[in-house]
Amino acid sequence: MQHSIKLEVTPDMIERYNRPGPRYTSYPTVPVWEFGEFADDYTASLQIEGRNEKPIALYVHIPFCQQLCTFCGCNKYITKNQEIVEKYLYALEKEIAGVAERLGQRKKIAEIHFGGGTPTFLNPEQLRRVVSMIKSNFDTIENGEWAFEANPSVTNFEQMEVLYELGFRRVSFGVQDMDPAIQRAINRNQTLEQSWKTIKTARGLGYKSINLDLVYGLPLQTQSGFRKTLEEVNKMRPDRLAVYSFAYLPGMFKTHKRAIKAKDLPNPKEKINIFIETINFFLEAGYVMIGMDHYALPEDELAKALKNRTLHRNFMGYTTLHNMSQIGVGVSAISDFGDSYWQNAKDLDQYVKETSINKLIPRRGLIIEKEDQLRRKVIETLMCHGEIRILDFENMYEIDFWDHFADARSKLEEFEVERLVDLSTSKIKLTPLGMLFTRNIAMPFDRHLKDDNATLNFSNTV
Repeated sequence: MQHSIKLEVTPDMIERYNRPGPRYTSYPTVPVWEFGEFADDYTASLQIEGRNEKPIALYVHIPFCQQLCTFCGCNKYITKNQEIVEKYLYALEKEIAGVAERLGQRKKIAEIHFGGGTPTFLNPEQLRRVVSMIKSNFDTIENGEWAFEANPSVTNFEQMEVLYELGFRRVSFGVQDMDPAIQRAINRNQTLEQSWKTIKTARGLGYKSINLDLVYGLPLQTQSGFRKTLEEVNKMRPDRLAVYSFAYLPGMFKTHKRAIKAKDLPNPKEKINIFIETINFFLEAGYVMIGMDHYALPEDELAKALKNRTLHRNFMGYTTLHNMSQIGVGVSAISDFGDSYWQNAKDLDQYVKETSINKLIPRRGLIIEKEDQLRRKVIETLMCHGEIRILDFENMYEIDFWDHFADARSKLEEFEVERLVDLSTSKIKLTPLGMLFTRNIAMPFDRHLKDDNATLNFSNTV
């Protein structure tokens, strides 16, 4: 069992650092990517990737939900119209075949992730169909990581049985908060019994890894109330936990503006106290803290990756698959491979219309410059391991680290005065207090955040 961490955060510190900032699931971040039609560039990048002998990770976006959860910022489509779903699956099949064709060889897949929306919106026959699409175009390696996201209130035994039979061994259940009042506040009607039932079902079927997603900072949440959720979750004893800060963005999401009142949200001090309590609760319960928002049991592969310094961070959070190319398929799906990022069209009708006639046209993209490749590595290392070993970067990139990042040094020295980092000639290391402000500490290395307007698309860091 790990001991709790004593963290003293002053109101002044919260006020100073509670500003918009990226979560750094990518660098450069999405707002920096270019808009356009990138069919030719995407094809060229896929052809280059096709000559890479390493296996890839495949992300499949299933955007459909039966009901709108008002806290959610994902790209989703609320419907019960099966005709729309069938058209989408036809387009998805075309895209998967088109990606495979452009890669130029039958690639091996090491990881498959079904995200959403709600992947278990699909019925068992449709789930089989999507896996068949993948296997028709790719080879899957033995003992690969196959994972899917699920909402316990709409996921049944038959779906979970079929997914297990197809090869999925990891599942992530969205729980958010178990307080019925908070569930109602975010338009989610998921009972405690449903959460328990799906977890027991997953274990009974043989799933080897169960993750639960929690969210702090939701409307009506209090420190004492969230403690009850933590205690119930600990009884469930998931292998992994992702505990995300609610990103309240009324300027970006209409549902936030329409359905969530700012006055109902915990204030920044209350919110950070919920976060500190969560950290200490799971440390005392025997979990290992992974980066800034994940936890895992010590025997879990994620905890082992942290220990072995092979942890990686991408659009799905922290993962054990280090430096693996990720190709995303489906509406709004993001790809991250080689020196490029690509994002499919966000509009469902546009995606279906174009992809159904064999057009693969990402609407956002970026070829990452050498300087940003270096900064991406620095930021990811900080986010994953809480420290930067300066000599490693100097040897790898043939730079004088402090000379190269002179623009970041003065800000890091300010963080040191606040006891957020320890600086030396050989290392930059986050303190336990600094882990609360990981996003802030990464920001000085981001050369695209040179003015306040550059942060307007991001949630507050506290």
